[in-house]
Amino acid sequence: MWLAMLTLILVGCTVAALAGLLGGALRQHDPDAMAGQGLPTGDSVLGKVAAIRKSRDDSWTRRPWPYIRDRLTFPPLDIPAVILHSSITPGKCYRVDPATLTCTCSYFLLRGSNAAIGSKERLCRHLRKVYAERGTLPPVVNMVLLDDVHFCETDQLWSGEVEGVPVAIAWREGDPWVTIYTRSNALNQPPEFQRYNFHLDHASWADSRAPKYNASAIRQMLADWFGDRKLMA
Repeated sequence: MWLAMLTLILVGCTVAALAGLLGGALRQHDPDAMAGQGLPTGDSVLGKVAAIRKSRDDSWTRRPWPYIRDRLTFPPLDIPAVILHSSITPGKCYRVDPATLTCTCSYFLLRGSNAAIGSKERLCRHLRKVYAERGTLPPVVNMVLLDDVHFCETDQLWSGEVEGVPVAIAWREGDPWVTIYTRSNALNQPPEFQRYNFHLDHASWADSRAPKYNASAIRQMLADWFGDRKLMA
């Protein structure tokens, strides 16, 4: 009796498996089998993504990217060479010579050494650190130099005052984000600076965080630079 029941169970499982395989084969040959489900195909999804990306890229390409010559120069400093420990590789050190604006790190040897003396493109992170700590640049510029996460030597960089408050602005062609560094605390206190990000296409501040003292004036500057009146507050 038990043998008969076991046989029936095995036969039932086999029939169910064969039915599943047969149904799948029929659906492959029946183009109307999935017609009523309304599921998007892979090609349609990729097409929509490509259209959105193209529209975004076209808007960035059409934007008149300003070229504002850097006001900042980084001439050699009349101070002795120093040894800096690597912040990435334990036990590794680099010789940084502010008088010749040279460093023994791989970035400087491969890229920075080819840039003109006095340009920010020459500064590796170690030269930037020495410049920020020993140079005579404004504090807001020192913050830019020490921002290893966001600093890019090829960015356009402007520094000055907006409504009497120190500001540094960095941007790169093709990127809708503009980075703004400016004062964030009370004017009667020792200056503290924060980084803010502004999106050109959305005409809005990231996370709704705007500079405390000069947000409207900065937006006016960006509207003038980029030729886009919607950037105004």
